Amino acid sequence: MESDIRDKIMMMFFLVLLVGTLNPVIESRCTKERMTYERTQGYKVPDHMLQGSDSFVVLKLTADDECYSLCTDNEECLAYLLDYQNKSCILTKAEHALIRKQLVPNYAWSYHRKLCIAELQCRRQWSFDRIPGAQLNGYGDKTIAAIGSEDRCLEACAMEKSFKCRSARYDHDTENCVLFKHDRRVAAETFKKSLRDVDYLENQCIQDPSQCHFHLQKNRVIVHSHIHVNRFATTKEECQKSCLQFGSFRCRSFLFDPAKSLCLLTPEDSYSLTEEAIQFTEESVEYYEIGSCIEVQMRCESTSMIVILKVATPFNGKVYSVDHSLECFAVTAADTGEISLTIPLHGKKCGTRNMGNGTFTNSVIVQHHPYILRSSDRRIEVACDYDEITTRVRGGKEITEEEFQSLTQVVTGLAPTPSVRLRVVNGSGSDIKGVDLGEPLYLKVEMLDESVFGIFGSGLVARSGDESDMILLIDDQGCPVEPEVFPALLPDPETKSLMTPFQAFKFASDSTVKFQLTVSFCLEACTPVECNNRTAQKVAQSYGRRRRSASQADLSIFNIQAGDVVSDVTMESTLFVVSNLNSSWKEEETEQVSETRKAEKVSFWLSNRGLCIGGNVVMTSAAILGLIQIIFVGSCILLLCISRQRRICHNKPCHCSSRASISSKAKLFNCS
Repeated sequence: MESDIRDKIMMMFFLVLLVGTLNPVIESRCTKERMTYERTQGYKVPDHMLQGSDSFVVLKLTADDECYSLCTDNEECLAYLLDYQNKSCILTKAEHALIRKQLVPNYAWSYHRKLCIAELQCRRQWSFDRIPGAQLNGYGDKTIAAIGSEDRCLEACAMEKSFKCRSARYDHDTENCVLFKHDRRVAAETFKKSLRDVDYLENQCIQDPSQCHFHLQKNRVIVHSHIHVNRFATTKEECQKSCLQFGSFRCRSFLFDPAKSLCLLTPEDSYSLTEEAIQFTEESVEYYEIGSCIEVQMRCESTSMIVILKVATPFNGKVYSVDHSLECFAVTAADTGEISLTIPLHGKKCGTRNMGNGTFTNSVIVQHHPYILRSSDRRIEVACDYDEITTRVRGGKEITEEEFQSLTQVVTGLAPTPSVRLRVVNGSGSDIKGVDLGEPLYLKVEMLDESVFGIFGSGLVARSGDESDMILLIDDQGCPVEPEVFPALLPDPETKSLMTPFQAFKFASDSTVKFQLTVSFCLEACTPVECNNRTAQKVAQSYGRRRRSASQADLSIFNIQAGDVVSDVTMESTLFVVSNLNSSWKEEETEQVSETRKAEKVSFWLSNRGLCIGGNVVMTSAAILGLIQIIFVGSCILLLCISRQRRICHNKPCHCSSRASISSKAKLFNCS
């Protein structure tokens, strides 16, 4: 231990000796109270810079906090890098202008450069996160032209008084700075890659409402990331509380191991991590991400109760009463983040329940997306007690559900091409029998035989069961519209199938989600579409629609070349997702659900044999079939009686005439 400390001291001494005459050091122009850092997560300097320059000092087996302290306490250190995979700390005296364009992506590294902010709002290890080459499209609340440098843009965001600056964009070519009320979590659908030399800068000193809830990410853990070990939190509740109160960085998720009573805090979540940093596991470790942060107040009026919620702004979703999303809702939030929903005490508009003892209760959903309900959203039970003239708010809870409904897949549309099917599977590739809201799944387009064809998908649409709600997930070119809901379709490395990960979601008005996807076949292999200008996710290509130009040369008598689209087929999958929108199941509702599931089983059994009929059609068909059987049996009995009468008449003496009978009731016999 003593030798390790001695080695680090020698390294720091060596670093000081290497420093030559620099510009005025940061300590001389910046006090400790104004000093902070800007973090660029997922980037490192190339190996040749580390090995071929005397401006970098590598310290092995150094903790994250220790590396931060070493650079902060040394006035010659202008930045530090963390290698989470090898647990190394790299101190550097190199200027940011030299390092910025040399950074290369690597999920297991992060780069922290020293800053000086005039009005520093928080004492965290870093005040801003930087994402190179990304921006928010369609927004811009304040533009400062020719501000001069990225540091001044960061300072402008920190000092903005007219609104809460959540993020900024700095253009290195024009030196323009744009300030935003939004960030990549509040307006995830607008966070895109940019072809310009711009940086997205996210403020880490923003204070959101304190009543936050976490949601479990099943069978997933974070690897090679920024981690703080809390040795004093020995339960999941203590670990969650420590994440909300942690000051060194903005904690957005935590891992808790019940077997070891181990609590790990991280600043990462699904928005900041790549797929490489999240691994599936069957171990007992529980990974929780922070969901919505909401503060709730109640006002009890004579004829209504008013729910006042304070949410993170800007708010793009809606608040509504459970099972009454179309009749009882609110969508507008004030600049302060307050949004109120007035719920009548009587009538069926909002479904308020009168408990009979002066207490009225209801359930409210806070949905952050304009159209769909996700696992990060919140359900809050509210109540007004008029008997005791008190107001109480029942604890909000995450939207989860122990009850499962079946998940089935139906493929429609035929073409003279290889058979394909649409499957929804879990991380191990097994078919899903039931699903929770927010459960990690994969949508898989599977070609059943390995032929000369390749496939790609486009036009993925999700619809509610009653067709009242719809959202486009993948456009006609095959690029994802909202990558946080549905990423791009990518090929399975072992087959010609396509697949994409997603988390189970539902619409507010219906628990059924219908996926409709156009699958196209092309000769040999399909040419991917570049989607870099559409999304900030790490997706360079998507296997979406692209047809051959008519000017290309023909290689076959059928005028088809490798990569040409041969045929399209439309596939549909029905996914039943359950959320706890009903706080309690009534007995008659349970019976109704049971009958509905029986009808669904009949319908699914017949659909596998080429038919798709409902329960009413089955009952009608059975009645008609029974009537036909009755007519058939009656006809047989009548014929039997006639035959018997004929045999009796044949055995008796017969009186014949030489002329034919003209009576309609007489029969003509030939006498022997």
